[in-house]
This record gives sequence, structure tokens and C-alpha cells, in this order.
Amino acid sequence: MAHLIIKNVGPIKNIDIELNKVNIIMGPQSSGKSTIAKIVSFCSWLDKSMAKIGTKDLSEGINSGGYLKLLQDYYRLSGSYFTIDSVIDYNGSHISFKIEKGNSNELSWKIDFHDLQRSEASKVIYIPAERNFVSVVPNLKKYAEDRDNLQDFIQNWYEAKRKYSADNKLTILDLGVQYYNTESEDLDRLVLTNGNELQLRVASSGLQSLVPLITLIDYLARGIYNESRPVSVEERDILIKEYNNLVHKRNSGDKSIDKNHLLTLLNMLVSRDYHYSQFIIEEPEQNLFPSTQRDLMYYILHAMLLNERHTMLITTHSPYILYALNNCMMGYLVKDKMPEVEKNEVSCRSAWINPELVSVWEIKDGELRTTSGGRNNTIQGEDGLISDNYFDENMKEVMDDFYKMLNYYGDDKDED
Repeated sequence: MAHLIIKNVGPIKNIDIELNKVNIIMGPQSSGKSTIAKIVSFCSWLDKSMAKIGTKDLSEGINSGGYLKLLQDYYRLSGSYFTIDSVIDYNGSHISFKIEKGNSNELSWKIDFHDLQRSEASKVIYIPAERNFVSVVPNLKKYAEDRDNLQDFIQNWYEAKRKYSADNKLTILDLGVQYYNTESEDLDRLVLTNGNELQLRVASSGLQSLVPLITLIDYLARGIYNESRPVSVEERDILIKEYNNLVHKRNSGDKSIDKNHLLTLLNMLVSRDYHYSQFIIEEPEQNLFPSTQRDLMYYILHAMLLNERHTMLITTHSPYILYALNNCMMGYLVKDKMPEVEKNEVSCRSAWINPELVSVWEIKDGELRTTSGGRNNTIQGEDGLISDNYFDENMKEVMDDFYKMLNYYGDDKDED
């Protein structure tokens, strides 16, 4: 798995993590969760892009300054995020690179292509906390801001939702709701159990947040792989030749070569066939009741298990997300001891996951929490489960005032 170090970037002071199949980052608002998620998304995308190209000569022709700008612009990590001491150090499956600012006050990087054998490609999808705006804002196809992660999210949303028509509705958990899109009118519709329909834009805030998330997960965990088409050898040779010509001209000072044209060609090379997905999801619990958060987490984990190479990073504020995750890890640990009848009574059965595939961190004051439980920088114990002490500690913080006043609550007695 990939290894990532971030130092002095935005609210992050110092983190050092080994990414797992399932990664959860818990912490308060403005603690740096999204900063980590965006950097993980960028690193994962660049790693898979280089491997997908599979040609060192082509990879080395990439304008590194353009990619550093992409990191800042695409993920909205403005210059103020980086100080003289900022470092991003990534060691992935196919490339390693180090980004620093340093005394020059300019971002610079050094990249090493240590394994560019072409391999199965992944789809990296960043699902932002702001996802519910695609449910309520009309005419999103006209969104024409500079290319950034929100614009790409919109494009992924449009690609995914076209697959769910009136003849192929998508069931939204166990909420008694199905979703479909009418492509001719570009209307997102919900069908209720009584047969009534309503447009997504007038539904509850929970559904407006949940439907885009479920739609993209379903499509990218299973649907996209049934229709992908690899680039032919002839197509790839033509694209590589064109790309190399444009890079050479641009590096020779031809200012007419637009970097967006280069990125378009690069995307044509790397995005035609996918074999697994890498999900980065911000705050899946947004606007959801605790039991729905639980069921959503079961759904997401089940989707991750559809392909052994799917990976996921989630940022969250919600203890209910962690409770649900703990249920799924516990199920895996006891699955060989439980009677079959009792297994069938457990709603998370399809999402049971080996704790060794799960890493959970808590971020505080710009650093990841370290425990003495045997797994550094996590809030998990030796068995991989999230410890009762962690849940108790967080509940105590919420209940402290209540317990202070509890001694004074009771039946009043008349004094003689």
C-alpha cells in the first residue's frame, strides 16, 4: 500500500500514514481531514496515471510545474496552504515523489518512476461534502468554471446517473425510495413505495445528499466495469505520438500549446478502461439519521468488497460511522463461531471485513493520534477493533455537563 507523509500543509502539522484498503479519518471540523483527503486523491490519481501510460519517456515529458499547479487549483489548496516548511512525500505502487516549498518560496518536486509496468487501471473518484448541490441546482451542464474537483464530480455524476433509467431504477438503501433519471429532460426522480414520484430537488436534504453518493458508489463499484473499452494499440500509438509532439513544442517555448490540451490527451490515454475504483468520500453521514448512517456504512463496505482492489478513504465527524464499521469488523472476527441462523439475523453480514484491511485515525491539532494499542497512529486495538475506551472518552466529553448536574437532580423532599 502507499505511504504518505504530509508536513505543514494547511492545518496539517505532521502526519505519516500507510494507506490501507479502508481508511477512516475522524476529527473535528477544520482539523485537516479534507486536506488529507485531497492530497491522497491527487497522489492516487498521479500514481495510477503514470502506471496506465506505462511509458517512462512519456511520463518524464510531463510539465511538473503544471502538476503542482493542478494540485493547488484542482483541489483548491491555495498558496496559503504551503509554507517554507511544507512537505508532501509519497511512495506509491509505481512512482514516488516529494513536494517541497523551501527557501525559494516556490513549490518544487522530485519524482521517481520506480515501476512503470502497465497494470490494471483504477478510477479515482473524489466525492465532496458539497455533493448535495448536484441534487438541487438546475442546468449543471452549463457549469463552466476552471477545471477543479467539483467540476469533475459533476461530470462523474452525469456519467453515472444516465445508467439509471425508469427501466433500471436504483434502490436507495432500505428507505422505500428508488432513483432514476430521465435523460431527455435531465430530471432526477424518486419513486416512493406508494408509487408516487417527486423530483430530487424537492426531496429531503438527507436524500439530496444520499442519492448522488449511492449512485456514484453503485456505478463505480460495479457498473462501469461492465462497459469499459480499452484503447486499441493503434489509438494509443497515435495519442502518444501527438502528446509527445505537443510536449516537445511546449518545452521548446511554443506558448500556443495549452496545458489543458495536454491534460485532455493524457486523460484519453489513461481513462478508457478501469478495473477497480479508489473512493475518497467526505462526510458520508451528512444530513442523515443515525440508523441511516449505519446502513449507509454497511452499503459502502459491501461495495468495497465487490472487488479486492477497491479502496476507500472516508473523512467523518460521526461516531455512528465508526460504530457501524466496528460491527462489520466484529462480524469478520466471529464469523466462524456464529451459528448460521444467527448470522442471517445480522444486518451487516454482507459487509463483514477483515480488520487488517481497515485503518482508523483520529486527527487532533494537526497530527494523528497515537495509542499504545499495538497499531501506531490509530485508535484501534490489537484485534483491529475500535476500542471501547475511544467511544467512552468521546461520549464522556458530550456528557460531562450532564454528569456534573446529575447529583443535584432527584425528588425534592420537604424539610421538617
